[in-house]
Amino acid sequence: MKLLVLGADSNLGVALIGLLQSESVEYLALATSELNLLKRTEVVKACVSCKPSQIVNLASYSDLEMAESDPEAAKECDILNSSGVSTLAEVCKQLNLPLVHHSSAYVFDGKKIHPYVETDTTNPSSHYGQSRWSGERAIRDVLPNHVIVRTDWLFGTPNHDFFRQYIATCKQNSGKLEVMNHRFCPTPTSDVARVLLAISRQVDCAAEVWGTYHYCASQPLSLDIFVSNFLQIAAQFDTQLATVLPALQITKCPVRKPFIASTVLSSQRVFETFGIKQRSRVAELTVLIEDIYGIEHAQPIPAKPNADTEVPSATTKGRSSATKRKVKSKVKGKLRSKISKPADSGSHAKTTVRRKDTPLS
Repeated sequence: MKLLVLGADSNLGVALIGLLQSESVEYLALATSELNLLKRTEVVKACVSCKPSQIVNLASYSDLEMAESDPEAAKECDILNSSGVSTLAEVCKQLNLPLVHHSSAYVFDGKKIHPYVETDTTNPSSHYGQSRWSGERAIRDVLPNHVIVRTDWLFGTPNHDFFRQYIATCKQNSGKLEVMNHRFCPTPTSDVARVLLAISRQVDCAAEVWGTYHYCASQPLSLDIFVSNFLQIAAQFDTQLATVLPALQITKCPVRKPFIASTVLSSQRVFETFGIKQRSRVAELTVLIEDIYGIEHAQPIPAKPNADTEVPSATTKGRSSATKRKVKSKVKGKLRSKISKPADSGSHAKTTVRRKDTPLS
């Protein structure tokens, strides 16, 4: 198996590349700016020169508010999420390459009380959501051999802005915060990377698994509870925060456009098809908060294979350490601010706290 990873400079891309390196999976990583998806000849050339067995597309534009208010941002959003995806799907069909594509819960309108399943009617209410849905349709219309993975909001190291700003605001306002009345299932980028690799391995084994799947971490919750949870963790390392935390008062405000009330997804189908179980976000959230405060934490002990990670064996080739370092350095050198946010990033508080993680979706 050899993967061509597009959008390797996103938070999810960085997490996936790290996992591919640790698993000795052969790959070529291209940052979003390194490949113009609108130029078919460039896409074909990249694929032919790399000779991958499949493509994993993580390139996206995900600043919801900018896509709604700024014409240039909206144009970039359409290119990365829709028209560029259409070109990619056509090239994959021409070269007979399977495509694993990352998408978002924002293809829905957020009005459903229960978690969204793959067969629910889509009804995007934002420019970003519409661009995501258009990209999905372009893939389905052209390329039979595809897997679309929708996720909720993603978080992960090394970008901690979303968390840092809530912590700072809580201390500045003596424990008073305002957040939107949003229900979601924040998911670590490392967890989604695990899922993508498991899917790619089964695709490499010629398993008939084509279609759309949802994945998010276990235990959906409201934004106010999530904020309260990570503030409790942060207070262990922040005496000023610990002082104001007993007076914590979080006010829930109505959801404002372009955000939606619920982005909770059901992961039942991905479990039934691939045997991939949902995981808790708590451990990764704790590591992220520790990173903010410069806390050293022990390297995790590799987990033994179990039901949520076992997949049919596939022949893979590991790159040399020098090659891996070269690719990683190349990706890191081409980060772009407008596409380095998590999927479905944006502000949730009146204090201009912005959801940024790299990267979600």
